[in-house]
Amino acid sequence: MQPFVSIIIPTYNRAHLIGETLDSVLAQTYTNWECIVVDDGSTDYTEELMEFYCEEDCRFQYHHRPVHKPKGANVCRNYGFELSKGEYVQWLDSDDLLSKNKLMSQIRDLKFKNQNTLATCAWSSFLNNSGQEEIKSNFPVFRSFAHMQQFLDVLAISGGFFPSHAYLLASALVKKTGGWREDLIINQDGEFFSRIFLIVDEIVFSKNAKVFYRKNMADNISYLGNIEKAEQAIYSWKLIANNLKPKFGDNLKLVRISKKYLKLRLEEKFPEILEKHIDFFKEDKILDKPMFPRLLRRVQKYLLKK
Repeated sequence: MQPFVSIIIPTYNRAHLIGETLDSVLAQTYTNWECIVVDDGSTDYTEELMEFYCEEDCRFQYHHRPVHKPKGANVCRNYGFELSKGEYVQWLDSDDLLSKNKLMSQIRDLKFKNQNTLATCAWSSFLNNSGQEEIKSNFPVFRSFAHMQQFLDVLAISGGFFPSHAYLLASALVKKTGGWREDLIINQDGEFFSRIFLIVDEIVFSKNAKVFYRKNMADNISYLGNIEKAEQAIYSWKLIANNLKPKFGDNLKLVRISKKYLKLRLEEKFPEILEKHIDFFKEDKILDKPMFPRLLRRVQKYLLKK
């Protein structure tokens, strides 16, 4: 019997984009899945569009976020997970895409692995108005890893970003971590997967799979567009550092480089915030070594394009 996969998609006013996302789900060569779309209160024609997809294929489900639950994509993800029945979970945003063999390849690669194994694949970003234009497609992190420490160190020099829909993971892992934090508005996936990483034994890279991450320039510009978002970015990295510390220590390269980059961003826009969090942003002496300024510039150049 093929494992059952739950694809969980939060959405809000993405009727003009989600159709393409759902079509990439329909195109999957692996067919034993359910797709749960949770609406966060859309006011466009999302409901009408979802009625069409649900009528066309009973594997699609459409749900509204319960009124007693707070607004937010993470709330929708957690609610979708509560409704799900799959042995595996595929997180997917309502404007991103999967290659047609994404699920098949990763299920095949996980077949003889235990539940503490995480599957990844290559990813490329594309602009809203330019189709699947690959901006970045080759990183050192695009391979398998026998140890999580190795994965996190290589992830650090690959820019530190890995879109959540590039992963396929066992539902049991999500249950052990307690789901997505509903109080975060920035870097939610980074915080979520930092807890997943604590219990993962191995990373298996699926060479025949790929995902596409829609790069929205407006969202990128507004990433740290106000004090609240800046504070949330710091909060997210404090959480990530605390999550990873028990297993990987407090000198993890991924955290050090990410904190340094965040500090550079804040110095430009909100220098006053740094004084409030001076202990968190204390200079790491290793960052003064000759290789680190070059590495940081490379990471910064990449992240500014993301």
